Amino acid sequence: LYLLAALAFGAASWLSAGGGSGAKPKSFHLSGVAALAGALVLHLVGFTLRCIVAGRPPVTNMYESIVWVSFGAVFFSVLIYAFQRHRVLLGVGSVLGALGLLAADAAPTLMDPGLHPLVPVLRSNYWLTVHVLTITLGYAAFALTLGIGNVTLFKLWRGASERSPEVTRLNLLTYRAMQFGVVLLAAGTILGGIWADYSWGRFWGCDPKEVWALIALLTYLTVLHGRYAGWVGPLGFAAWTVFCFSSVVMAWYGVNFILAAGLHSYGFSSGGATLVGGFVLTQLVLLAVALLFMPQMMSILAPGFTDDPAQRGIAIELTQIGRASCRERV
Repeated sequence: LYLLAALAFGAASWLSAGGGSGAKPKSFHLSGVAALAGALVLHLVGFTLRCIVAGRPPVTNMYESIVWVSFGAVFFSVLIYAFQRHRVLLGVGSVLGALGLLAADAAPTLMDPGLHPLVPVLRSNYWLTVHVLTITLGYAAFALTLGIGNVTLFKLWRGASERSPEVTRLNLLTYRAMQFGVVLLAAGTILGGIWADYSWGRFWGCDPKEVWALIALLTYLTVLHGRYAGWVGPLGFAAWTVFCFSSVVMAWYGVNFILAAGLHSYGFSSGGATLVGGFVLTQLVLLAVALLFMPQMMSILAPGFTDDPAQRGIAIELTQIGRASCRERV
């Protein structure tokens, strides 16, 4: 259903942009809303049933956390849409929901969907709820910023101005989702420290899981502050948003599956490094290519640099020189 909703929203967006005639974008949009609502309800029912069967919040392994994070991404897209009324939110949320559930279902050997007894340190429904659910909801909000950031870069790559209403609106949506993520990740990290003090006798021990959660938090705080202080323009904000999600991937997947060190050993596993690494590398390559072919790339270091026509010409000329230099090296 998430996939159907994504296709319906994509068709509505294409028709609204003048890609077809005769069909009404509104009918596709309403179909997408219906499919998304049905998918979200089924997702919530399935998650609730797993809670009842397991007798605990089902967020104790990678399979369960992906199911929860995909639900959270869709939930935040709907929540922000209720206030901002921008269709791209529902489209991005549908894509994230579909990708999350497909990833969880496609690798049963890597992400075990079975229910197993918990290790003693995790046998606290209270802390599982207030810490793990909170911090993974932060990951969900950041996943939504990743999706919107990619849409923003695509719009800019297609020639939209950084100061256009569409790009400004997309930046605002990214900003709102990032605020949710920062608050939840900060709260989850602090609550995790309190749980660590209760279980292990210390609030902070520079455990890899703790350190990378803090790195991810500081990374997004830096981007938020950069936008607020005017250090980055619309293009820079979208680019850094996409780049910063790699810190979430490391905190969420890398510590458990790559480093496999520290006191959070109950979450350790192996496998999937090629796929996850390929995803991160592909995202970074697409980001680099998008920036390379956009004159607006100058705004990462100088917001508003390309507003003046003369300066825009300089930016275009510098970009062309850079491309020619790359071709000569190749």
